[in-house]
Amino acid sequence: MAMMRRRRAWALLGAAALVLLAALAYLRDPPWLVRLTSGLTDWETDRAGTRYRWTRGRGSFFVPASDEFVTFRIRAPKEGPRDWPITATVTIDDRPADVIKVSEEDWSLVRLRLPSRAGRKVRRIDIKLDRVRSGNRGVQLQLEAPHTGGS
Repeated sequence: MAMMRRRRAWALLGAAALVLLAALAYLRDPPWLVRLTSGLTDWETDRAGTRYRWTRGRGSFFVPASDEFVTFRIRAPKEGPRDWPITATVTIDDRPADVIKVSEEDWSLVRLRLPSRAGRKVRRIDIKLDRVRSGNRGVQLQLEAPHTGGS
């Protein structure tokens, strides 16, 4: 009887461990992660009808790892004499990718090659600014879908 309880307890423990491992594997790259952003405001629309989001001091978004490039547009509307340039450091999965001086009111295209990296379904793109302006606003980003591409 005690032997049977012990076997049942080990079986339950093994099943719980398998469920935990499956949950951790799922949460490492959940399908909804590609739609997640951090450090970006809600969508706004400019006079020309272009949708954009402001960054704060640091903004992050995710892109599919299967893509070869990430492409987005960036600008820094000037509000005062000390607004330009704003320096944006872009990292991909915590690795330096580019340093951009944003000093234009017009949209500038940023296109970065994603380094090959097996094992993940998404890549994290971080944009860290050297400073923000009034209202904790940094630069404006266009992240309209599709913001990645295969070539």
